[in-house]
Amino acid sequence: MKIYPPNAEFNSIDQKKVDENLWSQIFQSNNLLIPIEINTKDKIVGLFVFDHHNLPIGGQKFLLDIAGSPFTPELAGVKVFFSPIVPALQKNYEKALIMLADSIDRCDGSTHSHVTSLWAERIAKHMGLAKEEVQRIKLAAKLHDIGKAVVPREILIKPGPLSKEEWEIIRQHPGYGATLMEPAQSLDEIRPLVHSHHEHYSGDGYPDGLRGDQIPLGARIISVADAYSTMTIRRVYRTPVSNEVAKNELVRCLGTQFDPLVVDHMLEILPQPGDY
Repeated sequence: MKIYPPNAEFNSIDQKKVDENLWSQIFQSNNLLIPIEINTKDKIVGLFVFDHHNLPIGGQKFLLDIAGSPFTPELAGVKVFFSPIVPALQKNYEKALIMLADSIDRCDGSTHSHVTSLWAERIAKHMGLAKEEVQRIKLAAKLHDIGKAVVPREILIKPGPLSKEEWEIIRQHPGYGATLMEPAQSLDEIRPLVHSHHEHYSGDGYPDGLRGDQIPLGARIISVADAYSTMTIRRVYRTPVSNEVAKNELVRCLGTQFDPLVVDHMLEILPQPGDY
């Protein structure tokens, strides 16, 4: 990973230099410019230059297509800096990633990351996990799809089945998400949860084909919460199913896609027919 500049000082740049030539260069590289709020009072935003071989060429264009103006600070007339992630900016970077998760939700007209985080939190609490672990799982669930920010928008909102090539692209998003979290050491503990949330209990998932207890418990919890949220909330490309249909699908995939213990806890906290 390369971070520019190689020291902790902020180098101001002329706003006019963030022009079409710069974007053209970035669109043909692995670079991402990720805006981070440095000073709320003075509306100072830092553009963190992230260069990583695990990110796709042209990922910046996909990010701008999805996130729009909140992630192009020069359009908002704010002061722009190129900056590394220094310790004092760890939480600011986390906030930037949460904003990115919200932008992805807006892209497909949903509240998916928020709903997934709430269900993951409820499952973790029901399982009796420590408060700190519950909060880590909740944050990981909120960020679980941030890797989709560097995937073409037309794939994310495609109404029909994905082609083989499109599936290969979408299957990269857990790795992209974990990579985007690397600059913040405060997120180190939850990166494996984001990276592994599409692993299957049977070992048939991705990206690493982990099985059973090889998959972090938090990732197994997020997998169930993610699936239930995906099935039951409206997306621009999918009509939601009923609670009962979603429950039946969780049961059908129990022991193959999902951890049976996690599904048992989820079924206990889901609404029963007489509750709605």
